[in-house]
Amino acid sequence: MRAVDVALYTSAAPTYFPSVDGYVDGGVAANNPSMAALAQSLDRRAQIPQRPSIDEITLLSMGTGRSLSRISGKRHDWGYAQWAKPLLRLMFDAVSGIPDYQCRQILGDHYHRIDYTFKPGQEIDLAEHAARDRLVKIGEEEMTADLNQAVLWLRKNWM
Repeated sequence: MRAVDVALYTSAAPTYFPSVDGYVDGGVAANNPSMAALAQSLDRRAQIPQRPSIDEITLLSMGTGRSLSRISGKRHDWGYAQWAKPLLRLMFDAVSGIPDYQCRQILGDHYHRIDYTFKPGQEIDLAEHAARDRLVKIGEEEMTADLNQAVLWLRKNWM
């Protein structure tokens, strides 16, 4: 497949961008695909000529940032409309955190994830195209330690 087509398919996030050739964003099923990648690399049914052993696998996972969600209050008798937005955010956070935990448990030091946690009020919506300058500022000012740690991990495990 052409890289441009794969990029369009995987970024076709429902409600933000249209589907492309029947494909929608991979985040619908695997918002953090690290565990899917690990499972696929070990899948005995796949036609992989030189399948690696678990000890030979090193995995770098890169996220696009996450927002910690909390719903205040003890009880909410909301309908579909009120639950839609907070429930989607909670589900995306969960499907991203669980594979991270699983890969850390299975691969230990052979797994590393970079995924910035936005501070409250700092979140950036997918539809906010003008947020580029804010993202660059976060990368330059707040992610230096995370990126330095990732470079050290890469040097130790991949170089």
